[in-house]
Amino acid sequence: MAQIIPPSAAWRRHEVEELGLLIDGHDYYRELYAAMLTAKKTIFLTGWQFDSGVTMLRGEDAEGVDTPLTLLGLLEHLCEKNPELSVRILAWDFNVVFAPEREWMQELIFHWNTHDRVKFRFDSHHVELASQHQKFVVIDDDIVFTGGLDICDHRWDKPSHCFKNDLRISRGEMHQPFHDIQLYAKSRPFAESLKRLFAKRWAISGGDSIENLLGGAPVRSSWRPASAKPVAAREVVLGRTDPYGEPEAKGAAIEIKEVYLSAIANAQKHIYAETQYLSSRTITEALIARMNDRSLPKLELVFILNTSGETLKEQGALGLNQAQNIARLRQCAEANGQQLGLYVTLPYCEADDERPERGTYIHSKLMIVDDTFMTIGSANLTDRSLGVDTELNVSVEAKGADDPLVASLRTIRAGLLTEHIGLDQPIDPHQSMLAQIEAAQGPGRDACRLRVHPSPTEGERTALSLIDPDKLPFDPDAVEELDVGTFNALIRDWRKLWSAGRDEGSAPVP
Repeated sequence: MAQIIPPSAAWRRHEVEELGLLIDGHDYYRELYAAMLTAKKTIFLTGWQFDSGVTMLRGEDAEGVDTPLTLLGLLEHLCEKNPELSVRILAWDFNVVFAPEREWMQELIFHWNTHDRVKFRFDSHHVELASQHQKFVVIDDDIVFTGGLDICDHRWDKPSHCFKNDLRISRGEMHQPFHDIQLYAKSRPFAESLKRLFAKRWAISGGDSIENLLGGAPVRSSWRPASAKPVAAREVVLGRTDPYGEPEAKGAAIEIKEVYLSAIANAQKHIYAETQYLSSRTITEALIARMNDRSLPKLELVFILNTSGETLKEQGALGLNQAQNIARLRQCAEANGQQLGLYVTLPYCEADDERPERGTYIHSKLMIVDDTFMTIGSANLTDRSLGVDTELNVSVEAKGADDPLVASLRTIRAGLLTEHIGLDQPIDPHQSMLAQIEAAQGPGRDACRLRVHPSPTEGERTALSLIDPDKLPFDPDAVEELDVGTFNALIRDWRKLWSAGRDEGSAPVP
């Protein structure tokens, strides 16, 4: 069995005591809430977005709870109860195009009448037109959460992804069904690395030194998640995208890209992926190269995607790239006899005539290869996530065919696909994924929620005949490709559309 993660792609390797996945916001918010209740010394949170009033416990989970249910309310309560606790929150200092969808006056909200040991900062230390997209939480000295989920509005949902759910409310309205995955780890060295990374980013964003919060006697947590899907790995590999890299290193950190390319090239049986976007030229070319390699076994590839860009902004930025990539992948798979399934997943509906065309929003960033390798984190399958934005991924790899990790990844893959299909019983992880999807879509099986991805549509084909998406400035794979002038000109055009009231959708959700 070939080694997938090359040494050059390992920023850090750490032993872990426990590892698991939390599927969807309901489980993540509930487990994070419970873990924060046990915090004795520090809580560090960093992400693309935070909302002070997001409700973390809902429905039955909130019954009988006598602590505040919102993010900021809980953090204030914990600091008031524990004089030794310090909380630091570091959020991306977002581009102005996202302002209409963000909580206004956020710094003031997080600081006004808030406990003085809850401190909030915006982080703008990234290359121009990029974003700080790492998402992780570290509690005390051995609890870590990381992945695709932010603690903000429009993220909470259950695996059932019902079309109508009165608990899936953000800013007073029911939002679209939403799917994501977060990693949970218990590991002192893993936690230490992320605390050091957080302290570095806090300092370069202009914050005070928090070195005093990193030392002292280690605090071990007795908390364990009740709903995590176990991942039977004893070592994790951390990878980054960071154009600035480390001061002592030369060049940018692109470990996530290296890991993806190696995993695709070494795939022997199947690739299962969930991704918010598939706009990356780099990833598409790697998949095509692997499918074209006739010296290797044929593959089964299953990708769970979004139907299309959420708005004019998102469609222009990434939609045409994705449409072009989908067309190229399908052509290559057909030419080489490879089994390729590109799907969207619809919400669960009580009646067929309710079923919307708009799918459950896929926000997860996960790939499983041959049930021997998994990577999960903040990086989408976009070129900017692999070369320009600031990202963090965690990967695991089996040491051999009898490694217990293989069985746990097989179970996780089957469980995720079962969720997207909408079955009551898990699919058989030893059988073809595509065959089982097709069987679920057969006569009398209208309940199947997976649909073949519709792209490229007729409109996308027309646009692709007029526009070369590779020349658009939104998905560069290196800092040198950033076209600031063109980007800013298009942003100005979009602002005009907003002010005219013609762009009524929600903003893209990175």
